[in-house]
Amino acid sequence: MTKAVVIASLAFRTKKAAKDFFRDIRDRYKDGERIALEDDGYLRDLIAIHPEAEMKLGSGISHFSVERDAEFGTTRHFVIHRIDGSKTDVSFHSAIDGRNERRDRLEALRRAIEQQILDFRTSAFASCDTLTCPFRGVAITETSYHIDHEPPKTFVTLVKQWLNAEGLRLADLQITPPADNQIVTEMTDCTQLQSWLEFHREHAKLRLLSPLGNLSDARLTKS
Repeated sequence: MTKAVVIASLAFRTKKAAKDFFRDIRDRYKDGERIALEDDGYLRDLIAIHPEAEMKLGSGISHFSVERDAEFGTTRHFVIHRIDGSKTDVSFHSAIDGRNERRDRLEALRRAIEQQILDFRTSAFASCDTLTCPFRGVAITETSYHIDHEPPKTFVTLVKQWLNAEGLRLADLQITPPADNQIVTEMTDCTQLQSWLEFHREHAKLRLLSPLGNLSDARLTKS
């Protein structure tokens, strides 16, 4: 059953409809462009329901713009420009979905193993420029590929096994608290981090797939 979303005077039948509305606003603007007055009002209403509204508001909102994330340069998002001259990113997804502790901790665990993923990619392409997707039979190149965890040891399965081995719950993971311009969450407990890195290095079986092979065929093998 879908749940309606109400944001001040705006009412949406579903979260998807609400996200589409704000995505359309974002996509009407160029990078760095200031948000027009009418859209500015919608964004102020959106901030009011954000789970980190007080922190996002800070000294008060001067205006909004659209910018790319500073770390990766791939994600476009709204930016709050405060009265005191400071600024911070704001996600319409987070505002509409609310805080999701499970998602944040899984994101921190994924972030921790990024270097292992990159090392696997480098090693895989060290001796040849092109590989073949086992599902689609199409070419996989360094500019067109996905990397996933081969079943039955999917990423979530490995996380569960590691938590059990350490006598931990997902909620016990120490991660970075919400902060201005925070693109991703990260693990902050050095002991937990080192243990997870060693466990993943020992037990994970990574594989290279084509993007379509990963998003379609591979999902069937995990169900």
